[in-house]
Amino acid sequence: MTNKRFMSGFRSNRARGWCLLVVTAGLWSFGCTAFNPAFLEVVDVGSSADFATIDNAPGHVVVTFINNAEVDERLLNYLLSAGGLVLSDAERRALRPRIRFRVLVTFQGGATMPIEFIDGAANLIDQRFDTDAETDLNQNDLNNVVVLCDVQSVELLPGSQVEVFVPVELIEYRQIRVGLIGGIVLQTAFEVNQVFPPAFRALNTDTVDNDGNIVLRQNIGIRDVAAPVPEPLCGSVISIVLNGSLSVPFLDGVDDDPSYDQGDLQTVGGIGGRYEFIVTVH
Repeated sequence: MTNKRFMSGFRSNRARGWCLLVVTAGLWSFGCTAFNPAFLEVVDVGSSADFATIDNAPGHVVVTFINNAEVDERLLNYLLSAGGLVLSDAERRALRPRIRFRVLVTFQGGATMPIEFIDGAANLIDQRFDTDAETDLNQNDLNNVVVLCDVQSVELLPGSQVEVFVPVELIEYRQIRVGLIGGIVLQTAFEVNQVFPPAFRALNTDTVDNDGNIVLRQNIGIRDVAAPVPEPLCGSVISIVLNGSLSVPFLDGVDDDPSYDQGDLQTVGGIGGRYEFIVTVH
């Protein structure tokens, strides 16, 4: 059943085409000036100056995902060389990791609406695997939604994961003991344990002890997760901003391709990069 509180989704690179919104359940429409200037600034930088004196309009809440993450230089160089990726100067400047996660909008009265945001370069992949990863990369982008009031809360969907697309094959090695003499290990070596194709990978929060000390550093700090927004006012713009860098390990001296030692827990925990969320309400 279609939730009548949902209005529409937008792509942030469209400047003016979204000015008229239509609710699928009816013939509601709003002109550009019905929107919070903060929303106009998100989807069309510089436009909010035209409407600086306009108050926040009642009746809707905007939730927008802003992907500011970058791609680690070593990973990008690998993709451009061994991976056969070809980018124009403009594509390289605009390059963003492909990120997806789900948000839950809860309305007064208990109705809920899960929304999946996905944003980032769909062509960021080792070209030797582009066909195999097609189902992961052919989803339409969605980085803005508008819902009707009254909203009780907006938060990451409980139990769901933030995921980043790792665009290269990852080789997992394990250490083996060789040259045993009288129970004494004279030498260790690496052998391939598993090989993982390009795919979305869950980003994990740092593991901490009871005192809040970091036991295992992973992808997101415990203070850098996306905070929930309770009871946003009608007319609010909720911006979920992601900063950070997509990266993968290279087991230097063993393999020139993306690779790691399965016993190196710090390296394993950091696969996919390091990120932070900043949630603002305007």
